[in-house]
Amino acid sequence: MQKPLAALLLTVLLAGAGLAAQVVVTHINVGLTGLKAKDKASSQPLWSSRIDSRKITTAAGEQFLYMEDNGAGVYGKDKTFKSWQTVSYVRLDGDKLVPYSIKQTMKDKSGRVVLTLEKSYNAAAKKVYCTVNGQVKSYDFKTDLIDKEMMGPILTNYPLAKKELALHLLTHEPSLYRMTYKYLGDEVVNGANCYKLEMVPDLGALNLLGAFVPKTYFWYKKAFPHDFVRYEGLESGLGTPYIVMEADE
Repeated sequence: MQKPLAALLLTVLLAGAGLAAQVVVTHINVGLTGLKAKDKASSQPLWSSRIDSRKITTAAGEQFLYMEDNGAGVYGKDKTFKSWQTVSYVRLDGDKLVPYSIKQTMKDKSGRVVLTLEKSYNAAAKKVYCTVNGQVKSYDFKTDLIDKEMMGPILTNYPLAKKELALHLLTHEPSLYRMTYKYLGDEVVNGANCYKLEMVPDLGALNLLGAFVPKTYFWYKKAFPHDFVRYEGLESGLGTPYIVMEADE
């Protein structure tokens, strides 16, 4: 029952090799962002959310990108009503974004909590600790690691001169995947000139199953500041609906 791979919608860049050598974050879109999702096949509305993004400074002088996502509607494999709040902090380090923490709570229609998720990124120890409904997993803090709640800042800074970017994505399952983002060219979507990206997972030994995994696409405006326009792909993991998610002005 994790949030959509796009919802989306918002990315982390770490210091070091890999992605950090390929992408420089020159701008971050802040303010309120609305999202709405529908089933791709039936066009049936599913859910909507509002994301509040802002920069904050601590008493110690550290700068963070704060993001709060509040949403509700028909969501998940069971296609029942849920509401959620996701709060994330990303440390601002010059032209880089360093993941810090995420907390998500999801409830059913009666208000009963059905999912709690916490992620803590320890850059010094090079470890990530994920707790989902009380179960803890840890992962290595890779230099090209991003978190799915923070994809937006990276994709709004995508260097179009590069046809592909590879990085590691930590989902809310939690699972760690190597992803390749591919620039497919330009298209007009909802009246806006956009650049189109495809996200392709490396499934390792299961790559032969890749042909059965639905395609995942993103569209962002070509005009600065490259606002999000559309996402098409699985809502979250396998077995969830194939959705269209768009900016809700």
